[in-house]
Amino acid sequence: MRIALNRLRGWLRWFVSVAGRKRTYANVAYLLLAFPLGVGYFTVLVTGIAIPAGLTFALVDMARTEPVALLIAGIPLLLVVLCIGVPTVLGVLFASIELTALERALAHRLLDTEIPTADPATTLRERARRLVFDRGTWKGVGYLGSKFVLGLASFFLLAFGFAFTFVLVAAPLHYRNQLVGIHLGDPVEFVPELTYQHAGWVIDIVSPVPLSLAEGELISFYIDSLGEALAVSAIGVLVGLVVLHLFNAVAWLFARYTELLLRDTQPSIFSDFPD
Repeated sequence: MRIALNRLRGWLRWFVSVAGRKRTYANVAYLLLAFPLGVGYFTVLVTGIAIPAGLTFALVDMARTEPVALLIAGIPLLLVVLCIGVPTVLGVLFASIELTALERALAHRLLDTEIPTADPATTLRERARRLVFDRGTWKGVGYLGSKFVLGLASFFLLAFGFAFTFVLVAAPLHYRNQLVGIHLGDPVEFVPELTYQHAGWVIDIVSPVPLSLAEGELISFYIDSLGEALAVSAIGVLVGLVVLHLFNAVAWLFARYTELLLRDTQPSIFSDFPD
């Protein structure tokens, strides 16, 4: 019995202490940075890929539909592809190496991860070859591209989690205001039902009392006294603790994903420039 109580105390201490851990706020900071960084990475990649892809497509389309025009404009267009498109792609690959180094540093500082890098190149020739043909370069490009989607998801998670918690915790301040709170556009009704089938027999149990939520602002509709609003606020504190644990879990998944994709990628070019 005493062991069970000690375990329960330990679990409660772990559950409540999430609000006072530095690691929690480091994780939240990482999730907050994920969206703006993801937008920046997406812009760099799309711009860098769209320019050479558009030029190449124009050259191929001209060769397919206007072969005579290709004889006149083909060489200038090919020179544009070589002089603008190829350097743009190389610039994007170079930027991706440095941006993945930034991501490794952020993951180390905020998520407490240790991500090993590949051995640095010893010559400029080897570094140039790795820029295009090393698998780590393309792993980094894939990670940077996926960061836009992950950052968008983390932004919505943070916005919803903080807003929902705030509405509950601040219920005593706005429980009489129908303009502030949790709004439902349409009424929701749920009828619990249990169905069991076996060897041709069917047992169907339907709850005689449906569960329903009215449309409009929920707190002001169901709460009409300060005591009830304080109870909702206490529930909001518990919800907030659950939300912080959820943020930590998502940040842990981010850390594992970052370790998986950025492991053995190339180190920053500026950190160890070859002779």
